[in-house]
Amino acid sequence: MTLFGLRLSKLENHIYTNIKRTKLVFPEETALMEYGLDLMFNLTRDINGALKNNERPQLYANSNLFARNRQLLLNAYFCLNCSHYGTQFVILRTIMENNNLMRLFNLHPQYAYEWLPWGIQKQFSLETQAKYAKSGRVGATFKFQWVRNMVFKKEGKEEVGKRIEKIYHELCDYTHPNFKGWRELMGMQAKKEILLELPAFTPDNASELVGTTLYFMQMSFKTCVETFREYLLGFVIHVNVWQKDFNKLMARYEA
Repeated sequence: MTLFGLRLSKLENHIYTNIKRTKLVFPEETALMEYGLDLMFNLTRDINGALKNNERPQLYANSNLFARNRQLLLNAYFCLNCSHYGTQFVILRTIMENNNLMRLFNLHPQYAYEWLPWGIQKQFSLETQAKYAKSGRVGATFKFQWVRNMVFKKEGKEEVGKRIEKIYHELCDYTHPNFKGWRELMGMQAKKEILLELPAFTPDNASELVGTTLYFMQMSFKTCVETFREYLLGFVIHVNVWQKDFNKLMARYEA
């Protein structure tokens, strides 16, 4: 079985080569990402259990956002292995926005209710609707900078907020058509820059993305536990084991 048809066999071979190189250079990191992804998919049952007969809008909103991050992190991991670094940066920006929104909803359930569509709002009891529906907002959207300020000023973590903003603007170089982004698509030939036929594995780019991806995976676990802790039963133990391995690995990226 192949990924693509014969016309893309060259692309497929190149992808497999990049995957082998990535896993060879970053064996512990890729193993930890796979462990984390496995935990995320196994969390689905516990999260679904938390939603039964529950009247807290932040649980409904954050179950949706956590599921998005689970899929986004899976795709980010695939991009890392294939050396599709520019695409991975775009994915990571969305993960960051989702994580911050989850934290906002844990702090302010009112915003979680307003974010939900009309059909889900109407599934809550009349008492819950009366509590949260006074603003009349349905399917509300929230700008990233406003969310960041609300979350980190409220928590008294302005320095963390500044770090998040710095990372966010760096990721924007890949989301928007800035020249700084997507440099793995370019190479040098006879001292001139040329467009590469296919993205190449580059340890420096991969190392930056390994650290960033693991950081956002850790953030996703953090916000998930903040939201669903009482429903996760023994699952927090497994997340704590993952966290210990994460702390050991991240020491080399923060040095």
